[in-house]
Amino acid sequence: MLAKVSQVGTSLGVIIPRYIAAEGGFTKGAPINIEFTDNRIIISKPKMKREGWEEAFAKYAQEGADEMLLPDHLDQEAMDLI
Repeated sequence: MLAKVSQVGTSLGVIIPRYIAAEGGFTKGAPINIEFTDNRIIISKPKMKREGWEEAFAKYAQEGADEMLLPDHLDQEAMDLI
């Protein structure tokens, strides 16, 4: 697809067509990564902190590896040790 570079204030911009934005999950105001490598501009979603944690914890729960190491509450004797 051929697109044109536009002037946006003192910067330059490119319009991302709706179907590409929808397919990539890009929304207005969302953060993106932009890099220039090998004569290409690459736009991608930044990796979010804790990305994949939910799936990892679900896997641990299925494997029975999510047993509690500490009780939900600590009694006063345990609190005195902290």
